Amino acid sequence: MTRLNGGLLGGAYEKVRKNYYERIKAAVHAGVYSIVGDDWNAEPEFAGKYLDLCARRYAVDHDERAYQNGLTVIEGIEKGIRPDGWLGCLKEESKLVNFSIWNHSFTLYGLCRFYEETGEVRALPLIRRAADFLCDLFLKDNPPDILDAINDGTEHVASLYSMTIAYRVTKDARYAEYCKYVIDTCEASDLNILSFDSIMNLRSRKGIEMIVIYLGVLEYGRLFGDARCFEAAARYWEEVNETQIRNTGNTTVKELWTEGGNLPCLMATEEKPNETCVAVGWIELSLALFFRDPKACYLGAIEKTLFNHMAGSLEKSGADLAYYQGNFGHKIFRKEEGLYQCCRYRGFTLFAYLTSFLWHETEDTVIPMVYAPTTFSSSGIEITEETDFPVRGDVAFRVKSEKAISLLLRIPVWCKEYSVSVGGKALNLAPVEGYLKVALPAGEADVLLSLVLPLESKPCEIDGKPYISYEYGALLLAHDTRFGDPLWTEVEKTAVPEKVADVEDALVHFRAGTLDLVDFASAGSRNPGEDEYTVFIPTKG
Repeated sequence: MTRLNGGLLGGAYEKVRKNYYERIKAAVHAGVYSIVGDDWNAEPEFAGKYLDLCARRYAVDHDERAYQNGLTVIEGIEKGIRPDGWLGCLKEESKLVNFSIWNHSFTLYGLCRFYEETGEVRALPLIRRAADFLCDLFLKDNPPDILDAINDGTEHVASLYSMTIAYRVTKDARYAEYCKYVIDTCEASDLNILSFDSIMNLRSRKGIEMIVIYLGVLEYGRLFGDARCFEAAARYWEEVNETQIRNTGNTTVKELWTEGGNLPCLMATEEKPNETCVAVGWIELSLALFFRDPKACYLGAIEKTLFNHMAGSLEKSGADLAYYQGNFGHKIFRKEEGLYQCCRYRGFTLFAYLTSFLWHETEDTVIPMVYAPTTFSSSGIEITEETDFPVRGDVAFRVKSEKAISLLLRIPVWCKEYSVSVGGKALNLAPVEGYLKVALPAGEADVLLSLVLPLESKPCEIDGKPYISYEYGALLLAHDTRFGDPLWTEVEKTAVPEKVADVEDALVHFRAGTLDLVDFASAGSRNPGEDEYTVFIPTKG
């Protein structure tokens, strides 16, 4: 069990939980299954994600309200499910267009997750009817082409993920057959998800859809021991990480991977860059790979995205999340009520699952996955972690264990200076595959990890003009106009930003010449719509 004890992540976690219980109405999601939307109706997707959110909140909070919220949605599904099990909620003649199968699949996923966490028997026949619909549609003789779908064939193929979960819940062999059919069909096409040579040569470059597909690939590999799946998903992750992830911790333009995707460039929000759904999916894919193979690189990716894009996408009140974030301009956190809230529900779900990915334990090894003030307890082990990371680099652990354990402490790739001590005695340790291994006997111990947070200046050229960006440890910095200097004010390229004590409405505050810099997560957030920011600052001299 993990408990958050404040800090940046603890604050976000509590805000989202409060808004889940007080602001989002289950009846709104229940009602989507009794209407026929136009051909671009995406509401059942969000209802499915909301049902997953109910499952998580009930599992963690043991709050009857979360259970009743989920039950309300299930009642709506019972009333609205079509005779053949379809939950796409488009016009009858549109069962195979646009978001139909995508909607259906996320509702199926939500039903499975609610059943897994609550054992609610009313969910099980709905799971079977919804999963059987997909099998009846695509496993029959002369089925429709599952790749004949929007977003370059991904909308139907993404059902692989929900069907692996349906198999996990029911152990129905037909659902396993469906998953194999999807993978085999893709492999025989130019959406060859296992044998691809580059993400840019796959039929689809769509960000979140492809990530969802690879989450399904990983779960299929786990369930059926198919090593090809692990290798392919890891290779996909590596190429995205190397070529697409920007200094904000996110990627995509118009929701697509792009050539030279992480090269310095200026992107306004109007270009639809850095979709929050992609940031959430990127963390989920990194987690799925980490739990298969606990490499430090996956945790580094999570850290970067979580403390930059995700922290920056959450509105101050925790009531909504930005859909896209440019790397300059204004931050737009709120959409009109009822309009396309996908980032809200993916973001809410991510923050609800925070406590599930802060610590990892194997037989005799414990890894603090993301440094944050927490208390971790397991059978015979209790560890209290005190830190103000990523603002400061000291991370203190108070360990009580009934057995000898090893504490694996990740040294981030940006950290060149560090120290570690046990009981005040310094240890001479070097990282092995990104971790310091601190061996602790049974009993109590105080461990202190001190990471020196470097301030890095990164000159670059954009459209033939010189710019510079700054990073402080895990945090990307940005010029924020709330302090007075207008956007695109130049800075001396040799300027060395100095830390400022005043950090009102920000995690960190630096000044470079006359320019004020704050962390990207805080930039443009004090007075949204008025304040502007940029992570690339023009230089002079």
